[in-house]
Amino acid sequence: MAKSLTAVIYLEPNQVSLRIIELPSLKVVNNVQSGALMVGTEKIANYAQNMEAIVNNLDGFKQLVKDYQVKEISFYGALEDLDEVTAQYVADQLEVRSGLRIHWLNNNQLMAQSMSCVVTHLAEFNKLSKHCLYLVSLGLDSMTLAFFHHGNFETLWELDLGGAQISRLVERLRQTTTNPEEIIQDYINSKLGYIAPELIQKKKTTLLIQNAPTLAKRYIERRHHLGEIPGEIFSNPTDRIDLLAPSQRLWDEELVEGHQRELLVPNYLVIARAAELIHPTNIYVTDISVMDGLTNGIAVNNDQSRQQIHTMIRTSAHDLAERYGVNNGHQRFVTRFALQFFDQLRPIHRLGNHERLLLEIASMVDDIGNFINQSGHYRHSAYILRANPLIGLSDEDNRIIAEVARYHSAESPTAMQPHYRHLDDDIQLTIAKLAAILRVVDSLDDSRQQKITAVSLKLTSDNRLKIKATANDDLVLEKWSFSSKAKLFNDVFGIQPVLIERGN
Repeated sequence: MAKSLTAVIYLEPNQVSLRIIELPSLKVVNNVQSGALMVGTEKIANYAQNMEAIVNNLDGFKQLVKDYQVKEISFYGALEDLDEVTAQYVADQLEVRSGLRIHWLNNNQLMAQSMSCVVTHLAEFNKLSKHCLYLVSLGLDSMTLAFFHHGNFETLWELDLGGAQISRLVERLRQTTTNPEEIIQDYINSKLGYIAPELIQKKKTTLLIQNAPTLAKRYIERRHHLGEIPGEIFSNPTDRIDLLAPSQRLWDEELVEGHQRELLVPNYLVIARAAELIHPTNIYVTDISVMDGLTNGIAVNNDQSRQQIHTMIRTSAHDLAERYGVNNGHQRFVTRFALQFFDQLRPIHRLGNHERLLLEIASMVDDIGNFINQSGHYRHSAYILRANPLIGLSDEDNRIIAEVARYHSAESPTAMQPHYRHLDDDIQLTIAKLAAILRVVDSLDDSRQQKITAVSLKLTSDNRLKIKATANDDLVLEKWSFSSKAKLFNDVFGIQPVLIERGN
C-alpha cells in the first residue's frame, strides 16, 4: 500500500496542536504545540478572546502542512464548557479567518477516543487490566474515572474536578479565606466521596493516570508509553504540598511547562484522593493523550478504534439501564427486533449504520423513565438521557436517543410537540423514523412476557408491511397496543403495518 501523509489539528482551551502522520502506519512525522492560551475566568473555553493567537498558530500550521505537501487536514476542537451558539460563532470566525472548518467534540467523545487508544495501543494494557484497573483522565473542566475488569470497559464517572476549574476556585478562595487548602480538599472529597460506594475494590487493583504530562515526563522512559509511580508520592498529600506556596517541589521545575504549573496542585490532590479510595496495588502513568486518540481513531477512520468505542457506548447504555431497573427480557426483545426491522427496512428508511447504532442504544434505555414514574415514563426517560449523555456519542447523537425514547410510546413527533418542533431540521426526520420503528416493535411485547419468538417482514405492492409473528401465547394485548402504535409508522413512511399472528 502506498504511503501518504495526513494532518490533524486539535484545539483545546489552553493550546492548539498539530500532528502530521504517515498512513497507513500511523507513524508520527511531526508534532507541534502552540504556546499557552489564556484559560477563561468565567468559562474555561476562552476561544473568542484567544482568536488572534489561535489564528496565528493555524497560519503557521498550514504553512508547515504545505511544506510537507499534505493535502488533507482534520481540524477538531474541544467543546469543554462552550454553549452551542458560542461554538457556532467561534467555528464561523475560525473558518473565515483560517479557511479551516472545525469539528467540535464533547468530553465524552474525546475521552472515548483517548481511552480507546490506551486499550488498543498500550502494549501493557491487557496485563495491567487482568484483574481491576481504574483509568483517571485529567482534564481542564472535568476529570473522568473509568473502570476496566479483565480488560473490558465496565463503567465511567465524570466529575467536576478539572485542573483549571479547581485552580480557579483556589484563586477565588485566596481572596475570601485564610485556609483555602482545607476547603479545596473538602471539595475534592465531596465529589469523589459521592461515588465511593460504587467503586469496586479488589486485592489486585491498578490505577492508571492519563493526561498528566508532568508525571509522564518524570516517570516514563524514552521510547516507552508507560511508567510506574511510587505509591508514597500520593500518600499524606497535606504534608507533601501546600496549595498556596509549595515549600517542597514534587517535580523539578524544568519538567513543568508554564501553563501546566497552575494545574499541578489541583491534579495532584485529585489523584491522591482517588488513590486513597481505590487502594491500588500499583500506580502507573501513560503519555497516550487525547491527540493520540484522535490521530489513531476518527481522523483516520480506524475500524478497531470505532469498534472499541461502540463497545463502550453499548456498555454505558447497559450500565444506565441496569441503574434504572429496566426489564432485561423486554430490553433484549425490543433491541433484537428493532435491529431486525431496521435491517430489513433499509430501502424505505434509507438510514445508515450510525443510525442503526442509535436505534440499538435507544432500544436499551427507552424505559429507564419507569424508575421515576410509569405514568409518562417516556418523558422521564428523555429527561434522564439528556442529563446522562453516553460516552463516545456527540451531543446531537445523545439528543436523538433522548427524543426517540420520548416518542417510543404514546406521544408522537409532530409540529405540535414543542420538543420536536425546536429540534434542528436535519435530525427531526431521523428521530421520527427511528421512533416509528421502535414504537411498532415495543408494541409487540406490550405484556412484557416475550410471547413472540420470531418475526418475518414483507412489504407488499399496496403499501402495507406484513408482520408475521410466531407466538407461544395469545397476542390480544399486543394486538391492541399495535393497533394504536402502528399509526406513527404509517404517518412517517406512508406504509401501513399489519400484524399477522401464527402459532409455534
